[in-house]
Formats: sequence, C-alpha cells, structure tokens
Amino acid sequence: MVVDYPTNKIWTTLVTKRAYLGGALVLNHTLKKAGSRYQLKIMVTREAEADNELMAAFAAAGIPTILIQDIEPTRKCNVNKAFWQKLAPWAMTEYERVVLLDSDQIILQNIDDLMTLDLPEGHIACVHACTCNPRKLAHYPQDWIPKNCPFTSANPQTGSPAPIHPTSPRTHHLLNSGTVVLTPSKPQFDALIDAIETHPDVPDMVFPDQDILAIVYRNKWKPLPYVYNALKPMRDCHSNLWKDEDVKVLHYILDKPWASRDFDREDKVQSTHRLWWEAWAEVEEEWTGPEAGGEKRRLFESVVRPVVAQE
Repeated sequence: MVVDYPTNKIWTTLVTKRAYLGGALVLNHTLKKAGSRYQLKIMVTREAEADNELMAAFAAAGIPTILIQDIEPTRKCNVNKAFWQKLAPWAMTEYERVVLLDSDQIILQNIDDLMTLDLPEGHIACVHACTCNPRKLAHYPQDWIPKNCPFTSANPQTGSPAPIHPTSPRTHHLLNSGTVVLTPSKPQFDALIDAIETHPDVPDMVFPDQDILAIVYRNKWKPLPYVYNALKPMRDCHSNLWKDEDVKVLHYILDKPWASRDFDREDKVQSTHRLWWEAWAEVEEEWTGPEAGGEKRRLFESVVRPVVAQE
C-alpha cells in the first residue's frame, strides 16, 4: 500500500551499523501502528550505506534512507563519532520540521502533534535528562543525584516539567536527545559545528550530542513532558510521576531489549521490555508471513534475525 506522506516534515533516526536494525524496524512499525501521518527516514553513514544487505533490508521495509555527511571534531576526542552524527538533521534544510528519534524507542501513542508544535525561531523542543543516576554509574557527573533531577520538581499530577529559572540547578538545563523537535537551519547547524570545534568540554563529554545541544540551546529549548521520551528507569525512580497509560514514547536507554529475551517480568524497569518484544513479534510476522515475498524472507533470515536475540 502506497501512503501519501507529507514531504516537508519527517521523523528520522540514525543507524550506523546492523546492531540497531531491529530497533529501527520496531520504531518504524510502532509509528505506523500509532497512526502517524508522517514518514520515518533513516539517516545512514557512508559505512552503513556500503553494507548492501543492510540497505536492501531498509528497502524491503519501505523505509527511505538519507546519507549524511561525516560530523566529527578535527581535534582529538574521547567520544564515539556516532554521537556527533546525530546532529545531521540540523542541516536538512529541505524540510520544515524534523523530529529526531532514537532507534531504541517504541511509540505507544500518536505523537504527530510534535510536527505542529509551536517552536520559536532558533529553538528546539525536547525532554529533560533524568539526572538521578539510579544505577550509581561512576562515569556520570557527581551532581547527577535525585535531589538535582528536574523530574523531581515536575508536576506529579500533570507530568508537566518544572520551569527553568536562572537559579535552577545546572542539571535542570540538561536535555535528553532521544526525542528532539527542530527546524533545520544552516545558522543553527553552523553553531553546533562551531561548538564542537571550540568548546573546551568537548573532548571528554559523557553525553556528547545532548551536552552540546544543552550548551548551544541554553535557555532556547522548550521542555516537553516526559511522556514524549519516557526513559525506562524513570518507571522506578520517578514512580510518582510515571503513568503507564500516559506514556507516548518509551526509551530503552542502557540495556537494550533486543539483546536478550530473558528479562525479569516482575522488575519495574525490565518488565517494559515486554512491550518491545510484542512489537517485534508483529514485525517478524510482516517479514515472514504469507504476505512477505521470498526476497524479504531471505533478508530477514540473513540480516534482520541475527541482530535480535533468539533466546
């Protein structure tokens, strides 16, 4: 079935290698299942584009790809290059609106309202970073504690984020780049590239893409309610805020659901993996069921199935 998608607004996600293919297919499937009017287009690097079978899998899924330019600081950095590639949508000036999503997310409710969200010129919209660090990961910043987390100050009845004031803790200015609403713009893209090249913190950033966004867009980003990028640990560490029925986008940060079918169904956080696997079962049926052709089934067995846990 051919869908007449609007051509001026898109969802996009980055895939640099096969490992995230299963995630991207589930993201695409759940966007469609939620009734989105807009198309997902996959950003691919030159390395990913050179993988002919990976490109054939995207074609079989009916997902267009966009080859993006390399984005990397010229100075020595301790940062995975892939983080910087997530900034490519800012250069896609052929579109009026791009919503950047992570491929380890699933869509549980329609989020097309993000395509018409009022966004002041030079601004982006996204969800705060949760800075509780419930796993006590040693490489996270020292001020990432529950007291400083912006979600601790959010409205538990409405889920609305707390306003950011000049006196707000540093952590209240931080964002998570899993969902970013933006208007592509050469000046904004150039500002991001300039910050990558010149900001002194860049070589040792812990969360490079979202840290650079927080710097360039300080006081110029619109906080969205957590439901547009619900980080799975928040179901436990912000249980007073989290409401399953309200979540629109579930974000599987840290351990990925496709890495193992063996997860703790009684655990408040790991039990969310069930939703990913239910969506995956529907994707698998699309690729292997009676409507799928022989080439699609071949690609599923040789390219798709190997990147998703079988046990």
